[in-house]
Order: sequence, then structure tokens, then C-alpha cells
Amino acid sequence: MPDDAARTLAIASRVLERSLPDMTLPQLRVLSLVVRAPARASQLASESAISRPSLTGVLDGLVDRGWVERTEVAGDRRGTALEATAAGRRALQEARAAVVATLEDILAPVAPAQREAVIAGLVALGDALDAHLRRRAGRVGAGTEPRR
Repeated sequence: MPDDAARTLAIASRVLERSLPDMTLPQLRVLSLVVRAPARASQLASESAISRPSLTGVLDGLVDRGWVERTEVAGDRRGTALEATAAGRRALQEARAAVVATLEDILAPVAPAQREAVIAGLVALGDALDAHLRRRAGRVGAGTEPRR
């Protein structure tokens, strides 16, 4: 059973990434976090499940597209804060709409009650993943409220 679930997640991530308009899944994850709350790059690496070296490339791409701005942190010469731009917020809305449309298409042949159960399961999985990433980042208890 866990092998089937792992295979399903791997395929789902690929199908969903293909549905994204001009964006990768790592960009979607990072942009979602930056839109949720401005953050420092060091925080994002753990929260987005992206290695710090890879995060630099993802952030460079988001900045180059005008979706994220880097600003200096007062009192910290090396610190950089990240904030989403209006264009970044629009790009995120488009990406989320594309993912939702693809998910709806995938689940269209599934019976309504089962479809609701799948969606509830995905939301629960998302909450569990968020908690897992916070624990790994050493931030147990930080923002533990489930997203809905």
C-alpha cells in the first residue's frame, strides 16, 4: 500500500507540474510561502522542502520574472527579506487555478462522496506535510494551525 501511495504522489506531482502555466513546482511552493508571509531565504529552504543551494536558483528565477523582490534587512548586512509583488500574486493565482482545474479534471469520473474524501485527504496530507517541515526546521509549534 505505501508503494502505491508513493507512486501516486510521484505521478500526481508530475501531472500537476505540467498543468502549471510557465512555472515549476518548486517556484510554486516558494512563491506560495512568500505570498503567505514575507520571509527570509533561510526560512524558506526548510519550509519549501528545497535545499538552500537550489533555493537560490528558484529565488533568482522568481526575482527575474518580477514575482518576488529582495530587500535588505535592517541591522543585518547579510540578511535579505523576500516579498511577493503584485505580478507574483497574480502568477500564483493563475497557477493555483490551473492546479485546481487539473485536479477537478482528474477527479471528474470519481463519485462525489469519494471525491470529497480524496480532497479531505489531500488537505489533511498538506497539513501533515506543513507540520513535518516545521518540525524538521526546528520550529515545532510555530504556526501549527491547519490551513483551510
